[in-house]
Amino acid sequence: MEVLLKLGIDWKLLLAQIVNFLVLLFVLRKFAYRPMLDFLEHRSKKIEVGLRDAKKASEKLTELEAKEKEVLSNARREAAELLRAAKESAAKTGDLLVAESHREAEWILDEARRKIEAEGERFRSDMKGELTDLVLRATEKVLGEKMASEKDEALVREAVRRAEGREESAEGAQRS
Repeated sequence: MEVLLKLGIDWKLLLAQIVNFLVLLFVLRKFAYRPMLDFLEHRSKKIEVGLRDAKKASEKLTELEAKEKEVLSNARREAAELLRAAKESAAKTGDLLVAESHREAEWILDEARRKIEAEGERFRSDMKGELTDLVLRATEKVLGEKMASEKDEALVREAVRRAEGREESAEGAQRS
């Protein structure tokens, strides 16, 4: 102790400082150091959990992106298939409509031809009747008297037959 006194150190004061240091160390450890370590440990666990969650989320995001690409690819493929099927259906429907319109046009033309032929026949029949009347009147005027009805009919038939023969030969020449 004497050495301490020679050095200018008071042992009572040194002992008080050591006790004060130990008390301060105990208080700091109890109220500052331990809570600080607990806080840091808790914080590092939170960071660890956050990193794990971020890694899981990144993996899930990668999976979802892959699934999204697959779904989009399938959707594009299905859309292309639907579009192709719709085009084929439209083409078939168009072909059917064209064929139906051709059949309808042919039917209309055939019907018109039939009507024209019927009208022509009716017209020819009317013309024959009028021609017969004209021939009878002309014959009466030429002969000045009315002939017997049998003779009259025979002459008219002969005139009509000749007129028809000329008419048919004229139609044949027109068609050629």
